[in-house]
Parts: sequence; C-alpha cells; structure tokens
Amino acid sequence: MTAPTPDSPALRRTRRRSPGVTRLIRVLLPAALILAWLTGAAIGGPYFGKVSEVASNDQTTYLPDSADATAVQRLLSEFTESDDIPAIVVFTSESELGEEQLTAISDAVASTVDIPGVGDAVSPALPSEDGLAVQAFVPISSDAGLTDTVEELSAQLRAAAPAGVAVHVTGPAGFTADLVAGFAGIDGLLLGVALLAVLVILVVVYRSFLLPVVVLSTSVFALCVALLTVWWLAKAEILLLSGQTQGILFILVIGAATDYSLLLVARFREELRITRDKGAAVIGAVKGSFEPILASGGTVIAGLMCLLLSDLKSNSSLGPVASIGILFAMLAALTLLPALLFAFGRPVFWPRRPHFEPEVVQAEGGMPATSRWAALARLIQRRSRPIWIATTVVLLIGAAGVTQLNATGVPQSELVLGASEAREGQVALGEHFPGGSGSPVYVVVDEERLQDAADVLLESTGIDSVAVAASDSPPARPRSPKTASARSALRERPRPTPRPSTVRCCCRGHCRMPRIRMPPPTRSARCAPASPTPHPALSSAV
Repeated sequence: MTAPTPDSPALRRTRRRSPGVTRLIRVLLPAALILAWLTGAAIGGPYFGKVSEVASNDQTTYLPDSADATAVQRLLSEFTESDDIPAIVVFTSESELGEEQLTAISDAVASTVDIPGVGDAVSPALPSEDGLAVQAFVPISSDAGLTDTVEELSAQLRAAAPAGVAVHVTGPAGFTADLVAGFAGIDGLLLGVALLAVLVILVVVYRSFLLPVVVLSTSVFALCVALLTVWWLAKAEILLLSGQTQGILFILVIGAATDYSLLLVARFREELRITRDKGAAVIGAVKGSFEPILASGGTVIAGLMCLLLSDLKSNSSLGPVASIGILFAMLAALTLLPALLFAFGRPVFWPRRPHFEPEVVQAEGGMPATSRWAALARLIQRRSRPIWIATTVVLLIGAAGVTQLNATGVPQSELVLGASEAREGQVALGEHFPGGSGSPVYVVVDEERLQDAADVLLESTGIDSVAVAASDSPPARPRSPKTASARSALRERPRPTPRPSTVRCCCRGHCRMPRIRMPPPTRSARCAPASPTPHPALSSAV
C-alpha cells in the first residue's frame, strides 16, 4: 500500500471536502444509523428466548427428503386423526409388583388426563411378562409446550408412584423434550464463549478498552437483527430453523461481523494518521474496506447458498439462514461501525491513540517499519518456501483425521450427551418389554402388497411382532392371511440377540389383514380387526 503524501491530489481533495461536509452527514446520518440499529437490536434481543417457538428438532428435520423415514412420516398422518406425540411412561421395580402397587400405578396413569397438554386417549397400565415393570402410553398435544408438559407428567407420576418404583418418561415425546432442553442450554453457552473469546482477542490486538466494546456491539446488534429476521421467516414457514442451525447462526454472525469490523477499523486507524478530520477518516475507511468486505461476504453467501442443493434438510436449511446472518454482518460493519467510530473519533483507540503524522506515513511507504506485523511480513518474505512447506505438512496432518470419520449416524439414545430420562427409560423398556416397544419400525405398503410385506417381516430374525392397521377400512371379522406364511411362523425359533424390534405395518386401502403377533419364545399368528385410527399404544408395542 502506498500512502498519500501531504501534497498529493487525493489528500488535497479530502481536505477540501472536510469543511464542506453537510450537517446531515456529520451529525444526523450517524445518529440515525445508530438509532436504527439500536431499535432493531432492542426488538430482536427478546427473540433469543423465543427461538424454541419456531425451531424444529424433529428427527425428520435432519433427514433427506428422499429418505424412506421422511416419506413414511408424511404418510402416517393418513392412519390417525390426531397429531399428538406419544410419550411412553415406564415404571420399574427391583421386585415383582403386587396388586396394590399395580392399582396405584393404574390410578396414577389415569390421572394424567388432568395435566394440561395431555390428550384423553391415555392407555391403561400394561404390566410386563416378568412382573417387574409397567408401561403406559400418554399422548401429548402437539400444540402444547412439549418440554413443560413432559416435565409436569414426570413429576406427577413420580409423586404418585409407590415406594421403590422408578418412573421414566421416554418415547418420541421424551426424546424430543430432552433434545429441546439440550439445545436450549447450548445457545447461551455458545454465544457467551464466542463473545468472551472475541473480547480477549480484541483487547490483545488493540490494547484498548473502548474499541473492543464498539466492535462487539456491532457484532451483537447484527446478530439480534439477523435473528429477528430469521425468526419471522421461520414463523411464516419460509425457512426451516433447527437447533443445529440456530447455534451455527450465532457463531457465524459474531465471527463474520468481527472480521469485517477489524478490516474497517484498520483502515480507520490509517486514515487518522494522514488526516485530522474524523469524518474524512471514516469516509476513507469505508471506501477502502467496502469492496473487500463486499467480496468476502458475497463469496461466503454464494458458498452457503450451494447448500440448497443438499438433499439433507439440516444442510439445505442452513444455507439461507446463515446467508441472512452474513448479510446483516456486512451491513452492520459498513453502517453501524462507521457511525460509532465517527461518534467516538480518535479517543476510541485510547490509550494507544493514533497520531496525525503524514510525514512518517510517507516515509514508511504505508508499512510501519517498527511493527511486529511488519517484522512477520518480512520474515515470511525471506523464508517463503520453508513456511509454505511447513504449513502444508501441518494441514495434511490435520486432514488425516478424516479417515476416522464415522458417517453411519448417531442412535436416538445418543443425541443427548448429558443426563437423559428418555434414554434411561428406553433402556428399562428394552429390559422388560419386547425390543422396539418404544420406537417401532413403521412399514407403509399398498393393500395388494400387504401379505408379501407381512411374509418378509415374519421371516426376519430382527422382528419381534407385527401389527397391521388400515387408513380407511371399517372393523371387520378377522380372516386368515391369503397364504400360510403367518401360520408357518408358529414354528419354534429362539429369540435373537440383541432383542428384536417391533414393527407396525400400515396398509393403504380397504385392508382386513389381521394383526400378527409373535410372542416369545415362539412366533404365532393372532387375528384381530384392523383399526382405522390406531391408538397411540398400538403404534409403539403390540
């Protein structure tokens, strides 16, 4: 960079403009910009506590649109008239449960209908074959506050449970509540750590007290306005906001806004060394950093929007949300920060304020000779080859970790790393009830292919039981399957290890396929009419 001399045309034009800058530019425009951003931040700030209202942490949020699980989840609405989310309550005891204990548990389960957010179709208490556990299915309204309802349900059942009986709330509602609680706590932690890290870096770089606060304020205001915009777009279902996306948004906006601010502050410091007028210095800083900030932000936005091509929802939803954050980071760095720098002027760098020294700048040629960064630049210039070779080796060593990437997915029970009541309940459910009782596999087939699907499921060593329901068939007298496959399942076959899963087979059309059950230690076919609107209990274990 070549610094302008005191008699250069550029500096003369700057000096000629300074006395003639209008009052609107000098006072009203910076004040209006600060007021506008302050208003946006004041409105957007409270929305940090409302993110859960529009964020979706449903499992299908992290699945591709083309995935079988996503397609089945959409089709399941044809088999039930309710949008309730089932919660599975598990009562366990070290000793066999007696009649009095079973009665107390049944009364406690029946009383859950009085809890706000709990549906009326609560199942009866269902004891396990070993007599050590009881399970019940409690529907939670999708319109209710899921986390609060699950917490109240768990607290009420624990208080009513007999002595020596443990209570766990698991199933889709339990895991969703744990997941929401996990993401709710991480947002504040991520934001706090990011702000603290940036503050430490700014204090070390600038060795100033006021300037780091100004830069951080720019980043926080950009985040507040970006969150306000994303919140309303998610509310209107234009964007999909998940816990993962919102966490990335927070860090990305803080980092990007700080990065752009550093560039503009550096240009502002340089301008203050060649002009006494803070207004001219701000204008020069904006002109000197506008194109780099625009190019940098535009490149990042273009890259993020490429995520829209991803079939994975968690990736495709991140693109537009993060792009909005980058856009407001650029706007804050190019509007709010210049207005704040104009308001504070040269004292913003206190105690190391830059001095007006155009002659020194001219002698240095735009590069301070005594700066540590200048010494580093000269070192890189002298030792360029060893430095780039060493850097490449370090990057290759770091990239070697990609060979340990495990892209096979994370089990539902491992999504929450800390304490999880739903995970503990799932373990208890697997110990006392057929495998998959809490999370059955759903298979949706057309009516004419139902028998073939049932045959395949009956032959699988990983299936414990199969239940069939049709979307629009009236109850009918059960009849036998068209083939003997189900009846042939009566043959002896030991239960596989690990314990097999429960499968619910859903039929599209007028289906009268009987419910098929394979109780241990043998598999058998048992007839029952299909239900057009299955009870929540039937969708979990049959």
